[in-house]
Amino acid sequence: MVNYSVHPLDGGFEREWRAGEHLRDLEIEISHVFERQANAVPFDLDPNPPHHVINVCRPPETFFGMRIGILVGEICYNLRSALDYLIFELAKLDSGSVQSGTQFPIMDAKKDFDRRGKTAFLKGINASHIAAIEGLQPYMGCNWTGSLRDFSNEDKHRQFVVGGGQTRITVWSALDTDLSKIRGMTYDRTAVHPATGANVPVKVHVAGTVAFDNGLPILETLQELKRNVADCLADFKPEF
Repeated sequence: MVNYSVHPLDGGFEREWRAGEHLRDLEIEISHVFERQANAVPFDLDPNPPHHVINVCRPPETFFGMRIGILVGEICYNLRSALDYLIFELAKLDSGSVQSGTQFPIMDAKKDFDRRGKTAFLKGINASHIAAIEGLQPYMGCNWTGSLRDFSNEDKHRQFVVGGGQTRITVWSALDTDLSKIRGMTYDRTAVHPATGANVPVKVHVAGTVAFDNGLPILETLQELKRNVADCLADFKPEF
């Protein structure tokens, strides 16, 4: 029988890894948003030779579906759970027994950390570990924990966490350029030749971001949060 060695923080790292899976799904879903925009953007071909692309407008509708919000919520849930696992294991390590009701506190004021964080959430944890956890509080200048809490709480309250984004769309047609030279995230379409009525190959390039309501790009922000959680777990791992 194989005896697998399990580290106390393996559960936390599994949660962080699971968040990475959802991040990959989110990246795919965002690419689908851009593809839907590329397929819907209105434009015309100039009726006058050489028939350049003209009148490129924004797509007539929004393409941010609920799936993006759900994926964001699942990512934040797993990252917060990873931090809660850390506190559970620290309390068991320091006290010698399982402590109920523990969680990773994220407080904006020291008085709240002293009143609720230490007594309610960090039961059984020794002073040096409490000091390390305090160093990860927003009021101590650690911004990423506050962001994770805010995004997670918004999802818990059934709010759609996606605020929108910025998009830049460029369109080329085979009538005015060599489409084989165009690189990057482009999508193939056709347009009607204004003189002959034949279909003309067109490439649409979409660049931009899907953002939280505070303007931060969702994908990059969540990737950074995941890195911070992974670093936090790695910093505490030698304590066990």
